[in-house]
Amino acid sequence: MCMENNMKCDVKLNTEKGIFKYRVSGALIVNNKILALRMMNNDFYCLPGGHVALGEFSNDAVEREFEEEVKTDVTVKSPIAIIESIFERKDKVRVHEVGITYVLQQVGDLKIPFEDYDIVEIDDGMEKSLHFKWIDLDDIANYDFRPAVLKEQLSKKDFELKHYITD
Repeated sequence: MCMENNMKCDVKLNTEKGIFKYRVSGALIVNNKILALRMMNNDFYCLPGGHVALGEFSNDAVEREFEEEVKTDVTVKSPIAIIESIFERKDKVRVHEVGITYVLQQVGDLKIPFEDYDIVEIDDGMEKSLHFKWIDLDDIANYDFRPAVLKEQLSKKDFELKHYITD
């Protein structure tokens, strides 16, 4: 249906056994601070990003997601993590997720506040509250930041590509 209407089709599969998702996220670092996000019903921070669309390369997807969510232009510098995880959500739905995290570079002037701020995004017809926070990389260990393997890598300022498998 989404292909016929020229709509974006997220690479996401819902089955009776659970959900598969292909996602991207971006590490935008300015003055040793990383832009983190806490979504509406979560009590933890993560990196901004979203689903890859069918027929879209992951690097293009993370740049698009930053334009949509963060309202700023970025370019991909390099991938830092491939994370394969299987987990159970609060509602007991099993999720299998493959994600790629990139280090990003801003294009031009920063178009967002260099302080905490909130926005409301309309995603698939639903309102989502997003809280953005700049976290000093030297302090990231003190935050509930997920995935934990990425938190550890970022706290070490290790920007070499890593592959993680977690459950």
